[in-house]
Amino acid sequence: MCELTKNELKILYCLFRHPGEIVSRADMIDYLWDNEVFIDDNTLSVNITRIRSKLKEIGAENFIETKRGMGYRI
Repeated sequence: MCELTKNELKILYCLFRHPGEIVSRADMIDYLWDNEVFIDDNTLSVNITRIRSKLKEIGAENFIETKRGMGYRI
């Protein structure tokens, strides 16, 4: 079993809402943190890395694809 944090779940939800489409980093940051405070761009990268690690544990390696300079997609 794999447990996700609230933000990890929101990231996956955002990606699942747009299957096959590239979701920009800016759109994800807006969705996750709603511009309440300035969030370091690295914060999203850390969350994506944690999700990938958890997915790898359950055999879903390479589930999230990075499109360099564009965003992510599933």
